[in-house]
Amino acid sequence: KHWKEDGKGDPPDMQRWHYNAEDACKTYAIRQVQRQALIQSGLNHLDDFQQTLNYHVQRMIYKGVKIDLKKRAEFDQRIQGMIKEREDKLEYILGYLPNIKSPAQMAVLFYEDLGMKVQKSKKTGSTSTDDEALTKIATKEPLVKPIVQMITELRSLYVFLNTFIRARLSDDGRLRTTFKVGGTVTYRFASSEDAFGNGANLQNIPDGKRSTVELPNVRELFIPDEGHTMFDVDLDSADLRIVTWEADVIEMKAMLAQGLKIYVEVMKEYFKNPNMTKHSKEYSMFKSLCHGTNYVGTAKGLAERIGLLVHEVDKIQKWYFGKFPEILRWHNEVRNQVMTKKMISNIFGYRKYFFDRLEGTFLNEAVAWIPQSTVACIINRALVTLQEKFPALSAEDCIRLGKVNPPQFDCLKQVHDSLTGQYPKGQDTLYLTAIKEAVEIQLPYKEPLIIPAEVHCSDISW
Repeated sequence: KHWKEDGKGDPPDMQRWHYNAEDACKTYAIRQVQRQALIQSGLNHLDDFQQTLNYHVQRMIYKGVKIDLKKRAEFDQRIQGMIKEREDKLEYILGYLPNIKSPAQMAVLFYEDLGMKVQKSKKTGSTSTDDEALTKIATKEPLVKPIVQMITELRSLYVFLNTFIRARLSDDGRLRTTFKVGGTVTYRFASSEDAFGNGANLQNIPDGKRSTVELPNVRELFIPDEGHTMFDVDLDSADLRIVTWEADVIEMKAMLAQGLKIYVEVMKEYFKNPNMTKHSKEYSMFKSLCHGTNYVGTAKGLAERIGLLVHEVDKIQKWYFGKFPEILRWHNEVRNQVMTKKMISNIFGYRKYFFDRLEGTFLNEAVAWIPQSTVACIINRALVTLQEKFPALSAEDCIRLGKVNPPQFDCLKQVHDSLTGQYPKGQDTLYLTAIKEAVEIQLPYKEPLIIPAEVHCSDISW
């Protein structure tokens, strides 16, 4: 309770010191009890690894990433031009330029001036003008669609400009973030600006491909330091492979063994068209549907997201479960485990406990947690392996090499299921071999699993 009372306002120095000391003492005391509980549960080795992560994550935080300042300025001007173009059109159509960041002004525009049917938020029940509400309005009223489209695009452009292009750099011109090792329940990291208001969430950097607006690829701004090559490593169909092994889906395993893409093969069979590929117009929809079904998505929920009718999704799901009954059996096994033990675990031994009443989407949460946490554990272990194999150069190392900042290996970013970093230019064989070995670790299933890794490199940018 002390933090609620002693930390309020602007207390005198001694009171602030007392508050901080008490905070440190109490958390230390809690830690001792937690440690004993972990030892008794046989989970202390996992705790040891998680604690080890802190050092390596701090190394990434301190390092930061070099930014192409010239290209950053070009992107800034380009986005400003796109914003002005849409603002001018909106002002011409409406006769004035509304503040699209103001929910009140948006409500007046759509529900009073344009006389649209009022949309309510599913979460709060209050009047809403968020993107979901405006999409519904545009669907029902085609004449209003151009206005909705311009407002939606302007919202995206404002966020894109302020969040990514204009993210505050540190004094040395590098972009940094605060990675939080304990930021999520899936053991993925969380990421945010630092304590000084600099930086940004580096785990949510868009490449511009999924936007309806032709946005520049922000990843072009992230460049390697002089004398370095930048790498990005990710795991091939990682979540799907974990689901396949957890559910022990025999046919999916056979497809993967042959180097086939599961969702492509399933799509070809469903539509009875052997000529279909991942470039077919149906692929994106079909992949989303299958992926959502693996994670216990309902026909109604998936239909709203992928643009099919509920009965169409229901038909495909029944066919999918008929082809892969192991998936449905696995869902039931996970449900039974959560209902009886209030806990699930992944292949590494990490656990997730359910303390609340088991209702609503608890099964979706449980099923999704298993592959997501497993992949995060793989990437985190690769991070530690690589940074221990190629430790940071000391001041003595720099003096010995006769350089202030000699080229060295560094992990720069962890992005949930991928890892980005840089290594000394011209030593591709050494480092690419080490990166693949660190990521392609064997998962101890009854039939061991190694998820193939892809490493992409560039001397220019991420």
